[in-house]
Amino acid sequence: MKRIVENHTDYFFDTENATKYLNDAKNASKARFSHFLSSLKKLDIKGKYLEIGSGPGILTQLVATQHPNAEITANDISPEMIKLAQQDLAEDLKTRIKYEIGDACDNNSIKDLGKFDLIYSTFTLHHWDNAELAIRNLYAMLNDDGLIYIHDLKRVFWLHYIKSQSGFFKSIRAAYRPNEIKTMLNKTGIKNYKIKTFFPFFMQFILIRK
Repeated sequence: MKRIVENHTDYFFDTENATKYLNDAKNASKARFSHFLSSLKKLDIKGKYLEIGSGPGILTQLVATQHPNAEITANDISPEMIKLAQQDLAEDLKTRIKYEIGDACDNNSIKDLGKFDLIYSTFTLHHWDNAELAIRNLYAMLNDDGLIYIHDLKRVFWLHYIKSQSGFFKSIRAAYRPNEIKTMLNKTGIKNYKIKTFFPFFMQFILIRK
């Protein structure tokens, strides 16, 4: 059950596609992010947050509203996504959210962002060109006792029997399985982590504590 990865980077650099993604994300935000937001609320992490792959900033604003004392740096590889996020940012959140262009796989583009108590990312792990390198880079940006929370899809065997070529199914086919993530983390030397699958069983999250 090999990972099947397609490059969608160019899609997010186009203004029209980025705007469509913003509208779709708004419509689907409740279902898309409900598990992540619920879990994050229980963790109750104080301090500075870094969001990787923030896209048009829908989740960024939800997190900021749910955690009124958090300061959030939201990072995305696409200038078009950052532009849309800045335009869509609610006035009352402008003092606590800032957007920056960068790539977790390129340490030079994110190393000056600082140190964080929480680094989180949703539905982006399977897009990263070099996930192991990205995790290394992000781990180095954690404060002591800081947490990386990665929420993503999980590749499942039965998808090979479904012929759909929808973007959602393509993303699942590109996702990592838990054993692949464990191998990746062990190679980085990271020991304090947890990987958990949850309903509907093609979803998983990874918690990495420094």
